[in-house]
Amino acid sequence: MVQSAMNTTKLRIKPLVGFLQHSAFWEGPCRAGKKENLMPEAEREWAKQMFPEFVDKLKDVIPQVEILEPVAVPYIENLTVGQEIWDKIEEDLPQTDAFLVMCYRVPKLEKYRKTTIVFSNGNEGADLCAYNRSIGVEAYNAIDIEDLNEILHTMWVRKCVANTKALILTSGQVPTYGIQSNIRDLEYLREQYGFEVLKLPFKNIFDYMDRVDEDRAREIAQQLLDQAEEVKVNRDDFINDIKYYLAAQDMMEFYHCNAFSTACIELCASQIAQERRFTPCVTHSLMKAQGIPSACEEDLNAMMAMCVLMYATGRSAFMGNPFLQSPEVLSIHHAVPALNMNGFDKPNLKYSIWAFTGQGFGGKFQIDFNQNEEQYVTFGRFNPLGNKMIIKKGEVIRSEFRQYYCSPHYFIQLERGRDWLHELANFGHHQVLVFGDQIEVMRRVSKMMGFELVEA
Repeated sequence: MVQSAMNTTKLRIKPLVGFLQHSAFWEGPCRAGKKENLMPEAEREWAKQMFPEFVDKLKDVIPQVEILEPVAVPYIENLTVGQEIWDKIEEDLPQTDAFLVMCYRVPKLEKYRKTTIVFSNGNEGADLCAYNRSIGVEAYNAIDIEDLNEILHTMWVRKCVANTKALILTSGQVPTYGIQSNIRDLEYLREQYGFEVLKLPFKNIFDYMDRVDEDRAREIAQQLLDQAEEVKVNRDDFINDIKYYLAAQDMMEFYHCNAFSTACIELCASQIAQERRFTPCVTHSLMKAQGIPSACEEDLNAMMAMCVLMYATGRSAFMGNPFLQSPEVLSIHHAVPALNMNGFDKPNLKYSIWAFTGQGFGGKFQIDFNQNEEQYVTFGRFNPLGNKMIIKKGEVIRSEFRQYYCSPHYFIQLERGRDWLHELANFGHHQVLVFGDQIEVMRRVSKMMGFELVEA
């Protein structure tokens, strides 16, 4: 079974607790106090007592983080760390995503060119971060545990994107017929974000589909149909939707991919979907329920937005075509809502299964967005260069279901709708939507990942 990057990615941090331990007693312009507290043995004893207390501060770190073996880093006033300490630090160096520096700075730590987080409410963090950034070493100052968790979560989102490899089934047109605004520079996505793309002919999947176990497909189909509130799809044809989904899973597993998209207009024109009596819509919905980004129509702009929104929020996403009904009301429609848009740790939303086609084949989930636990939704898209993302929030007014073609339709109240729609001329059309007001978290993600966030 294909695993989401969210399930396989851990952010590994190496805690380093710096201790300045003087070689003798003296007082001066930067040192004063009781003599008994300033003796070398007293400072060593203090460090011995405090080390576990500093480490204990990390017990409330988010579960996406793996804490590597902490290291105490003592040094005297010559600001030189002993080689035996460097050896301990280097034991985990290949696995270390970031150093977490506590108490005092660690002199010359910047030689490793590793991201450094200073967990300090004071001048130590500001000073060390400013120095590291000035020499090109990524650094952050965490004031408290809430601050630290925000930084770690954002770094984890970035790592999830870098651990994503998308299987794109294509007809080979550049730009694609349906998405003229599609991102074309795949090397930029890999270099900038670590996001990889494997493109293969969209017809290659049908060999996998022919090998899918019939009983397995029938069992999954039956479970979904049994749990639906209403069924308006040919039950025998619905098995073909599940076969395509399982074929996509098998193909992704073979090529070690954990995101998916396929040509849609070209698939339709080939009449293969007609012959096999399926559509890929259910596949996209089921993939996203597993935390696997799955975008319609080879749309890499939507795929990138889906990755950052799903990973950052822990919620599955919807994507669709936007239409401005009035300056304050937007509609978005496609046949790919997801079952757990309130969160992967929350119960699935109630759904019905209708048919995409007038012939009764091609299942599509019909989900009412009034099941949203929050007031707002957030939607966005990357631009054709892959270096900007437009973001917008609104409130769901109602959901409408159409018998044929793409459905549901979701109606969203928003501000400055005309300005936003004009701004889409720099980005393209499909919008990726998640529940909740996610503007602030996307500000953090965009800053760390290095793309511009356009708040229209």
